[in-house]
Amino acid sequence: MINGMKPKIMVPVLGVTLVALFGLTAKGCEAIQGGPVRSTEAFRDHVRATTRAGEDVYRALSPAPAKEPYASRQDSSSCVDDFGFDVTGVSRDEPVFIWDLDFASDDDYRAALASLRNTWREDGRTVEKVDNGIAATLDDGIRVTLHLGYYDGEPELRAEGTCMRYRDSYGDEYDYMFDDNGDGTVDEYERPN
Repeated sequence: MINGMKPKIMVPVLGVTLVALFGLTAKGCEAIQGGPVRSTEAFRDHVRATTRAGEDVYRALSPAPAKEPYASRQDSSSCVDDFGFDVTGVSRDEPVFIWDLDFASDDDYRAALASLRNTWREDGRTVEKVDNGIAATLDDGIRVTLHLGYYDGEPELRAEGTCMRYRDSYGDEYDYMFDDNGDGTVDEYERPN
């Protein structure tokens, strides 16, 4: 007997332990690579969810901005394959959309900021203080930030989805890089010439 255990028990225990180690190693490799590879449709749904989260917050701002919400896509430099794990046909992108906010005054911006902070806290969300604004992570890992823009100092709303790896189906008409407004489709006016 080894430490009071019979050899008949040790073999299955070692077998289960090895299987668990192999599983954890495989999961760790997937995490290093950037997560599972999803379909183009799953990524398109993530783009729509990110845009919808930003639009929902936009419409909830009080006082409301003067114009209708219109998102514009922003490139993300943090969602890249630094280690060369992505094989041919696999892309990775992080949907990021910005809404320019047109408040009547600086006081309206500050009031909207306070109102959103209270709403998020009432919803049980953790509100983070960021430079000249606030941020919270919503459902599905989407981070929404209301702040003054870094370059122009004007109020903006920013919605960032998570970095996702997906199989880029070349026959699929959807190409995120041309989806300027984040509606999950590449409209005629968004197509390159």
